[in-house]
Amino acid sequence: MKNILSILTICSIIACDSNTSGKVIARAFGNELYDTDIADLISDDASYEDSVFFTKEFINIWVSKQVLLNEAERILDAQEKDKSKELEAYKHDLLSYELINKLVRQEIDTTFSDEELELYYEDNKNEFELTQNIIKLIFYKVPLNSKNLDLLWSSFRANDQSIYPTLLSLSKRGGNYYENGNSWVFFDDILKEIPINTYNQEHYLNNHKYIRIIEGDFIYFIKINDFKTRNMLSPFVLEKRRIKEILLNKRQQELQRSIESNLLEKAYSNNHIQLF
Repeated sequence: MKNILSILTICSIIACDSNTSGKVIARAFGNELYDTDIADLISDDASYEDSVFFTKEFINIWVSKQVLLNEAERILDAQEKDKSKELEAYKHDLLSYELINKLVRQEIDTTFSDEELELYYEDNKNEFELTQNIIKLIFYKVPLNSKNLDLLWSSFRANDQSIYPTLLSLSKRGGNYYENGNSWVFFDDILKEIPINTYNQEHYLNNHKYIRIIEGDFIYFIKINDFKTRNMLSPFVLEKRRIKEILLNKRQQELQRSIESNLLEKAYSNNHIQLF
């Protein structure tokens, strides 16, 4: 079995040719599972180990299902095995679902004005509580061998923005920088870029505004313009996309109810429904 799985995995990864039915890799109670039944389910970029694992799991599930089906055929009587009504009902549900979805997609307006989004935000602020700390900042990662670093730092701390072009130029030589100081970003994301060590983010943010950090061959000039800590109200700009999804879902539900109601009314009007 191990050799069969290895052959199957290699075949699926390199998309080698196989015959129409493929090779039998498992047999249970007269039913057969072919390598081609699995090959198309494994993505081209899957690793060898992932492919082998997936294949084994698929075979195990298939075998278990064959055992249960065979036992059902053996033990259940004809009435218990007859699932035609359930299948028909399931089919009707699927068709109804597909119809409503298609009609909704054809009719729905997915655009929202900023006023609509802001109104929902203002009326439902209790829904938008921060779960992470966020900040507005700028930073420059400057090579440590740059000239006049002490003078640049003094000017930076004095909020002398005339030196920003100089810091930007130095950062571009092999460091890193971020100048969009009016945009909110998650503090955890910034920690991936800046070597700030803290066990209490809230305390750190409350006690730092201008920060200088030396690591390796670089020095960081950091200015925190603003911050909000977890459990505070999340800014509208961060919630705009989620609000749109909420409102779109509400609009979809309302449109679905309207479509169903109109179809029912039309059916009654055309005498396609008679109640006795």
